[in-house]
Amino acid sequence: MKKIRAAVVIAAATAGWQKAKDYARENPQQANDTIEKVEGFVRGKASPQYAAKVDSGGAALRRGLGLPARSASAAPASAPVADGSPGEIRDDTATGPREAAPGIDPSI
Repeated sequence: MKKIRAAVVIAAATAGWQKAKDYARENPQQANDTIEKVEGFVRGKASPQYAAKVDSGGAALRRGLGLPARSASAAPASAPVADGSPGEIRDDTATGPREAAPGIDPSI
């Protein structure tokens, strides 16, 4: 039973990886933007000593998906933040009440 379960997990992972490769091939800019967002998030959570590891992981993922390598000028030193301090990620969703769009009842 364990061998069957392992085979099913491997087959599902392989199918998922193939779908990710197909998506990256069809939408290279969106895939690259998503990888950069994930790199920025991880870079913000990890200490600066791991920045090179995050970059090499992103490069390996790009190679695996068949995406072009990121140029050195496009590589951020750390995650961008509104106040300019590196390494932090700001949650803009908790800024308080927002105005409702026209035609939307804000009490809902």
